[in-house]
Amino acid sequence: MLLPRTEHLPARPAWDCQVCADPWPCPQARTDLAEQYARFPAGLAIYMASVMYDAIGDLTTVGEPTPADLYERFLAWVG
Repeated sequence: MLLPRTEHLPARPAWDCQVCADPWPCPQARTDLAEQYARFPAGLAIYMASVMYDAIGDLTTVGEPTPADLYERFLAWVG
């Protein structure tokens, strides 16, 4: 698996961007990841599904319900 090459990485366990504090993946992270995985878009989908799984674990550890926007946030934009 390719490792993301972007400065806009998630700050766990909140899953906000370490650089701009927007919910991760922020717009810049999406752009960087799309460029990096342009020749292997299935790899981007696999990577984003795996980090969404991690986010679900982090965001629900305190008994909170799973946030409703996670699919849109992590996978809907992956082309």
